[in-house]
Amino acid sequence: MVSIHRYLQYQLSGLVLLIGLAFTMGGYAFMSRVAEDDAVKSLRSMTGESGYVLDQLLQPPTTLLKLLVNVPDLKTGKEEDWMLRLPAQASILQDNKMLSSVYVAGPQGQFLLLRTLHSDWDRKRFDAPDHAHWLVQLQRLHPSEGEDQVWVILDGKFQVLERRRVSSFADYDPRTRPWYQASHEKDGVLRTAAYTFHATGKTGITLAKHMGNGWVMGMDIRVDSLETELTRLAQANAAHIALFEYSGAIVSADRQDASMTEFLKGMVHASAASASQSFDWLFDHKGESWWVGTADIHIENYEGLKLHVAVPKDKLLAKPRQLRNTLLAVTLLITFLTLLITRRTAMRISSVFQTLAERADALIHFDFKAFASTKTIITEIAQLEAGLEQTRTTTSDFLRLLEKVSREADPEKLLPLVLEETTKVAQGESSWLYIHDGSEWQLRAERGTGNQHDWLNTWLAMPQTARSAMVQSQSATGHYALMLPLQGRRGQLLGLLVIDRQSPFSEQHQNFVETLSGFAALSLESREAIAQQKQLFESFIKLLAEAVDAKSPHTGGHCHRVPVLTEWLVELAATRDAPCVAGFQLNEELREAVHIAAWLHDCGKVVTPEYVVDKATKLETLYDRIHEIRMRFEVCKRETELAAWRSAFPQGLPADASAQVKAALDAIDQDFAFVAESNLGSEYMSPEAIQRLRQIAARTWTRTLDDRLGISREESDRRAMLAPVALPVQEALLSDQPYHKIPRPPGQAFSGDNPWGFRMQVPEYLYDRGELRNLSVERGTLTDEERYKINEHIVLTIKMLEALPFPRHLSKVPEIAGSHHERIDGKGYPRAVAAGSLSIPARMMAIADVFEALTAPDRPYKSGKPIAEALDIMRKMAAGGHLDKDLFEVFAQSGIPSRYAETFLNASSHTGGALQ
Repeated sequence: MVSIHRYLQYQLSGLVLLIGLAFTMGGYAFMSRVAEDDAVKSLRSMTGESGYVLDQLLQPPTTLLKLLVNVPDLKTGKEEDWMLRLPAQASILQDNKMLSSVYVAGPQGQFLLLRTLHSDWDRKRFDAPDHAHWLVQLQRLHPSEGEDQVWVILDGKFQVLERRRVSSFADYDPRTRPWYQASHEKDGVLRTAAYTFHATGKTGITLAKHMGNGWVMGMDIRVDSLETELTRLAQANAAHIALFEYSGAIVSADRQDASMTEFLKGMVHASAASASQSFDWLFDHKGESWWVGTADIHIENYEGLKLHVAVPKDKLLAKPRQLRNTLLAVTLLITFLTLLITRRTAMRISSVFQTLAERADALIHFDFKAFASTKTIITEIAQLEAGLEQTRTTTSDFLRLLEKVSREADPEKLLPLVLEETTKVAQGESSWLYIHDGSEWQLRAERGTGNQHDWLNTWLAMPQTARSAMVQSQSATGHYALMLPLQGRRGQLLGLLVIDRQSPFSEQHQNFVETLSGFAALSLESREAIAQQKQLFESFIKLLAEAVDAKSPHTGGHCHRVPVLTEWLVELAATRDAPCVAGFQLNEELREAVHIAAWLHDCGKVVTPEYVVDKATKLETLYDRIHEIRMRFEVCKRETELAAWRSAFPQGLPADASAQVKAALDAIDQDFAFVAESNLGSEYMSPEAIQRLRQIAARTWTRTLDDRLGISREESDRRAMLAPVALPVQEALLSDQPYHKIPRPPGQAFSGDNPWGFRMQVPEYLYDRGELRNLSVERGTLTDEERYKINEHIVLTIKMLEALPFPRHLSKVPEIAGSHHERIDGKGYPRAVAAGSLSIPARMMAIADVFEALTAPDRPYKSGKPIAEALDIMRKMAAGGHLDKDLFEVFAQSGIPSRYAETFLNASSHTGGALQ
């Protein structure tokens, strides 16, 4: 091989010397003419620019045609395949306004065409509706339809507007068309001469290419689509521009009218008369002088188009004849010598560079097909060819790896994938990927079962300085291994990548493996970060649930039992074929969302006061006020006894008086026993019981101490609305005082159009601690204010969860967690949503929440129900519209209640008989 600079040096040195001498001797004379030559140079630049613009206009359709001929579905001859590809074909016609149609023709005369209906003229030509956008022409696809064409007219969304048979095109056979016949004889893209289209009567050219097996694909370019661009160029340069065939036929021009016809013929004549020149003068039929420039239009590997530019002579400076003749003589002489010397050299070198240029162009367009070797003898060209081939294989492998990595969402599956692709690129036989968790090494992925040498210990035995970069080592068995430590973005050691084979690794393989190792490091770091974030988030939500449970020893297991039961129920719904869950599908993302929602379903209870959550008696707040009332009863007893002694028998009571005192004291004891029983809230308070409370409350006692001493400022402010009274004073035994009503802070209520959609009725007061009010609660122990405070936890849960930026796959967490107190009949809280808006996981959580509450043995105000009794109660709730009836039956008839009892309850005491 010989270097390219020596190859050209010996043959071109004589030419360079001759040109130098010629221009040296004539340089002085020519320098005076440079100013005049600038005008001609600018015109030549304009001509070249015009040619380049036309090249660019015609090149995209040619490239698209090359791509489309490789689509197998386009040469099946089936209507459904062609119609399936319509959006893709339509996008080509939309993006390339020059194209009017794209079509394929088959060996049996099959013809499938998609035509864009650009204008009203097109729609009128094909008798199409005003809103039609596309016309599909089909012929000889179905033998039963005969020779007629079938037209399918489509709107802009490819909806069929009309389908009809057209007999006027029955004699059309694409196999007789010049573009079909000539394309079989040409390897590249065929461009026809300008001709009149059969269907539209318009003039244009056809680009066609053979697809194999007798199939040809073609695209039609209408001449009038070129006129717009030619007109723009002509107006910008005060010129006339026309596109010709080499034969002299006019393809298109910036303006076509009667006055231009003779002028254009003259341009053709001038071009033919001056074949050895690119520029010449032309006299039109009026005798005016024009300067004419010609540029060839190159499309693929065929010729055939010339671009002519004509500028009036008055736009140019007059060139001296002597300068022109001198330049012409010198140019001809130099050109003649150059052609003699360089012809052979250019022919040999240009073919090689043309091949390499095609390879480079293929790489630019992401075409990674293999090319045949040029077998050149020039060292630099051979090196360039080898470099392009290496670039092709490397880029192809790299993009394939990128594609696979981008499609894989699971970090656990990403590591084996990266290891496999890296090993293939490095041509390794075996490979291993070890991860380092900070204390020990673990084998995470491996490929192949070749050499079993312990490369990890080999690497660990190396000095620290040697282990900081990639190392190639050889084992006693003759195997070679690339050992590359994987580091995170902060420099921390994540793992070790080892690739093994029998021969040494080249420098190129080492560089490529080092580059690709970033994928493995990124995968390891992402896997570690995601695992840590999930573990942190899991710990956080469980910590929050434990914090809620820790507020009350009586409900300490609720936030643990409900998530487990909810997940059981959701898994049950995914495995049953009952109609109520027929369309329910449980994937990993929804499973994770249910898990998180179940653990966070009561997170709003963090702000609920413990004394409200754990309120066991009616008078209990921060403490149970029954003790105060007991004290008052005691005082009443003492005052009754003392009053009797002092008024009647200062020296002692007789028997009848003692009996009366005892009867009075017994009545007081009975009244207190009734009040104490009412405080438990275990029985329904009837109107008669409430009336008796009022009668008991009417009893008075004497207060001798000021009740405003030693109280907080807040309570003192509430008592300020009452006027001070003189002591001692007679007061009711039980009372509802204004200062018992705690006002609700501003901002705690919400309007009907609140952004969360809450529909709960907010009580006027935050708390009402009135003694009669609390003791008169008809069912349970909670007042309306306290019940709202309990229910408010779900409001706070929704607000807290909707404020969190959950990722897309966890977007349902707030809905699932915040809907477990909604009802199927739309009367639940806090949103009172209809059944159709409740997801299956939300309905299942509602069932789990009620079931856990009924069976829980750790509530202070009740004992846990047996399983069978709890199911009976829930069945009534389902019938009353509280729970989803169908989902409840799926739950009740499964083994989950028994499983729950065995896991969380004393099964022997809570089963309560056979489960239904």
